[in-house]
Amino acid sequence: MNHAKFGFLRTVLAMLLASFLAGLTFGAPTGAAAQGKPMTTVKLADETGSEVDYAAVWVAEALGYYADEGIKIDRRTYANGPAGLLDFANQSIDAEMAAIVPFMQFAARGGDFKLVMSVTKGNAALVGKKEYTSYKQLDGKNVGSPGVGTIHDAVLGYAEQSQGLKFHRVFGKISDIAIMIEKGEVEAFIGWEPASAQAIAQSPNMLHYIAQMPPINNAESLELIFQTKIAKENPDLIVRFVRATLRGIDYIKNNPKEKTAELIAKKMNDPKAVPVALTALGSVDVTQPRMDMPSTRILLQTIAKQGKIPADLVKDVDGWVGKYVDYSFLEKAEASLKNK
Repeated sequence: MNHAKFGFLRTVLAMLLASFLAGLTFGAPTGAAAQGKPMTTVKLADETGSEVDYAAVWVAEALGYYADEGIKIDRRTYANGPAGLLDFANQSIDAEMAAIVPFMQFAARGGDFKLVMSVTKGNAALVGKKEYTSYKQLDGKNVGSPGVGTIHDAVLGYAEQSQGLKFHRVFGKISDIAIMIEKGEVEAFIGWEPASAQAIAQSPNMLHYIAQMPPINNAESLELIFQTKIAKENPDLIVRFVRATLRGIDYIKNNPKEKTAELIAKKMNDPKAVPVALTALGSVDVTQPRMDMPSTRILLQTIAKQGKIPADLVKDVDGWVGKYVDYSFLEKAEASLKNK
């Protein structure tokens, strides 16, 4: 073999080796993708600035747990939960992560879905000027809300009803918290995470958490729903999705919060946002996959008093909600993980 041919072969081999090593180092497929199996895309709705609220899902995605199950998430982001439900109703999305209040308002209007697990407790941070330290001090003041149909507006309603207060609602975008307060449009804003923590980080000299957690013990907040059609025709898909999510929960429970914050910051497309994500994690509990029914009763009875749903629906909250909750997928996912 002459030197020219030998040099050519050596170059080709070097290129092949480099490509192979790059595949191992930079994003080699895992799970079903690595085995050449087809991936199923799930069109999943969430809300702007909500990465911390859905930490279990985004951690599971970052660690490849959905890929292991043959699932690829197609994230569809909306201004709030009710906005996402408009597309859920016409079946242009497969699943949605949002709050029990808009879900049950949707049900009250005839909407159908399978609620397969809870993903978040808490999630109603009240951010405002540092001169305020309680809901009571905001009586008669302008308070920002991300939407009349949101759980956050329901929490404001509960504070009014339970403490004899009255807030002047000003509806606005969750991304405009700091701007609205700085302009004097509102004195405080109730919202989700990490949008609330980001607002404080934008104006640390003016803003703080007036209340980082809602005034309801272990307050139920966010759940995962799927289309009923998918539950009937492809139940295994939901089991696999839930199983991956449970693995995300397990990671969060067994690792320092800093690790979770790092993964969430990457999902926010801002690796420097780790301190914000870490602060925001103090506003939520993302490790309880079943609903808290005492707080669910309080929230749904609150919106009935606000006139958002018929009062007769909350005479038996457990019975009404139970028509939509289906833990069979969760139970199968849990059992399969125990058997591994």
